[in-house]
Formats: sequence, structure tokens, C-alpha cells
Amino acid sequence: MKFYKPIVLLLFCFFILWSGCQKIEDIVDQNNFTNIELYSIIRNSYTSIVATRKDASAEISLSYFDPEYFYKERNYTIYPDYYEVYLSGNTPDNWELIKTIDTSYINKSFTISGLKNGELYYIYLRDISSLYETRNSNVAVFIPSADKPSYDLILKDFYGQDIYAFDINIYNNKIVYATKRYQYQPGHSAASIFLSDSGNEPQLVDIGCWFPSFSFDGEKVSYSSDKGEMADETLRPEHIAVYDVNTKTSTKITSGYSVNRYPAWAPTGYLLAYSSSEKGYKDFRINVFNTATSTNRILHTEESLNQELVSFSQEHPAWSPDGNYIYYTRKTYDSSTNTGYLDIYRIRSIGGMPEPVFNTKGSECNPAISPDNSKLAFLANYNGSLQIWIYNFLYDEFYQPFDTNDFDFSDIWSLIRWKDNNTILFTACTETDAALFSISVE
Repeated sequence: MKFYKPIVLLLFCFFILWSGCQKIEDIVDQNNFTNIELYSIIRNSYTSIVATRKDASAEISLSYFDPEYFYKERNYTIYPDYYEVYLSGNTPDNWELIKTIDTSYINKSFTISGLKNGELYYIYLRDISSLYETRNSNVAVFIPSADKPSYDLILKDFYGQDIYAFDINIYNNKIVYATKRYQYQPGHSAASIFLSDSGNEPQLVDIGCWFPSFSFDGEKVSYSSDKGEMADETLRPEHIAVYDVNTKTSTKITSGYSVNRYPAWAPTGYLLAYSSSEKGYKDFRINVFNTATSTNRILHTEESLNQELVSFSQEHPAWSPDGNYIYYTRKTYDSSTNTGYLDIYRIRSIGGMPEPVFNTKGSECNPAISPDNSKLAFLANYNGSLQIWIYNFLYDEFYQPFDTNDFDFSDIWSLIRWKDNNTILFTACTETDAALFSISVE
């Protein structure tokens, strides 16, 4: 599934011998970003596909939804006559018609066999109809694999409630997490944050809060809270608070009529990045708060938007381990009603112009950087639905630690954190609940 280039390995070994204890972030050049190659296929169909990798094969799930269907007469025919299935290997330039299927496969799936494990494939469906011109589905990207990943369940169904946002301190292995609801007194419940210590009873941090983040030394937990705030027709203020693990006290560091979310501590231990908006639940901008001086600055306020985009939002900031960059989800809107287009950007922690990390037609969000600064874990819909992908800066490659229909991921609540350089923790929804899992990504 990973493609290791011999010359790169030889050079890397040479650098390690030459540099002694030189850190990998000094060796890996993150300035050369890459992409899953751009394809020319433009989606203009109501047909959607999701590709789930299998051993030397892929399962393609097909769905169709016409938003005009509910306004049509009962005998309105919404389906095409049939579909043509196109596949391209390694690059999206060698499209080959591999089969045709009828519309009985809508809301079902079919299998493509005879593929090579470890190779990148692109697939899309073409609607063929006598009533309208040919239309294209989305393009799905997948990598067949014989690997059958094994998951470890870390936390589930805490006090009868789902687990959503979380963070882990990689030095003491403590986990802090938010539950959907917690009954803190009879007849009263709220989303709440708990501090977990292996073998001990979880410690309540606060109620009416979410999106916790550990400080570098594990002595503080920051989070977003609407506790005690009043809502109006536009928003309910949410503010960033810092909890001291030793004194068990919390202090708010933001105030006023604004929504402040997604706090993230810098490796330095005293800088705290977060997303802030005075316009509601969109148009977030990354701020950096200095806990040593109690000063705050907006990291960036303007971007070059094309004419079709009306606004953008900067969410889920994540520091690089060397503290030089902040990666984040950039959500852009071309109207006031769409849910936003998702891309991963980065900006220097001292400020500057943001730059895209990838150049694809897919959606990417919720970045997390490995402790050695060599890998980026994130959510992407390359295969047709949000799944976890890894980009390796050192080997200049994408790969999937898994691809399964067992989990549903959200660009808001599903978070990824590195436990070490080869293990990630993530939150996801299953058929029964939302829980915290871990998996090896070696």
C-alpha cells in the first residue's frame, strides 16, 4: 500500500548517519506539496458513487437523488437508461470503458475485480439517457489492498452518551474528551468534558463545553464553552476557557458577542490557536492567544477569493510539531446556503499568506501532524465519502490506513490525533454510537 523509493531510503539513511540526532523536521522538506492528480471529469449528474477497497478489487456503491423529484408528477422518470463504468489506473488520463450496468444497481453495489493491490485507481459512471445529454458522476479514488486493519476501541458510551471531540497528551498518555450529554444533576444535562487517567475514575472538567485540547506539558486543557451564555436569533456565544489540571480551576480567555472554537496548543506551551467569528457559525478566523502576556492577535484576515466565492472560514487549527506552521480546514462558500467546500491550508505561525497543502478536486479537512513532522493525517472524500487518509511528506505519497463502511465521519466532530509516529486515534460514528478508536498506520 505504501511505495518506498529505494533512492529515497538510501538518502534518508545517509542523512540520519550524517546528522546524528538531527530532528526529522529539519530533514523533511514540507515546501513541496503534492496532489492526487487532477482529473478533467466534471460532475453534472445526480448519481453518486463510493468506492470501498477490497483485496485486488473494489466495491462500488451507487446512489441517485434528483432534488426536483418531489416537485414532479408521479410518473416522472428520474433515472437514466443505463450507466457506463470508466476506470483509470495510476493517473486519471487513461479512461477505459470496463462495463455497463442498468439502473437496478441504484442504492446497491457492484464489484470490480482483477485489480492490483497498492495501485491508485480512479473510477466514475456516465449516465446514458435518451432524454438528456450524457452526464458524469463524481470521480472516486481508491487503492485496493489485502490488508484487514485491526481497530482498538479506546472509549465508548461514557455514562450512556456518545463521545465526540477529544485530545491526547503523547507524553503522559492521558486523554481528555467531550460527551454529547452528561447529567450533572437530576433533571439537568449538558455536553461535558472529562479528563481520563488510566485506571482512575474520569475527572469532570466542565459542563456545557466541547473541543478540548491538551497543553504540551499536560498541565492545562483548553476548550470551547457556552456555559452561562444567552442565545439570540443569530448565535449563542461560545468562549475559550483554560482549565488548570492541578488547581482544577477554569479561566475564560475570550469574551463578547462571538463564537470561539477548536483551541489548539502550540508545542511551545504558551501559545493557543483557535477559530473565532463574530458572524455566527461561519467566517471563522484563526487567532493566536499568548497565555504568558494575555495578548491576542488575528493570524490572518483576508484571502484572495475568486468571484464565485462569497466567504471563507478557517477551522480546526493544528500546529506543526516544530511550531512553524498552523494547518487548518479552509471552508469556502459560493452562496449563503451551501455547506462549504473543504480544503487543507497552512499558514506560518508568525503570520503571512495562507497556502493550500493539496491541489485536488476532493474535499480535505481536519488535519493532524505526526510528532516527527513527517506525516499528515486528515479526512478526505477521495473515494466518495469522508475517510481517513495519510500523506507522507518524506516519500511524497498518499495512502489509506483503512477504507471501510463501518464508520461515518463528520468534518465538525470527527477528530484525528497522533498517539505516536505510527498510531492514530480518531472519533467516528458507528451504527450504534460515536466512540474513540485507535489504529496502527505503519
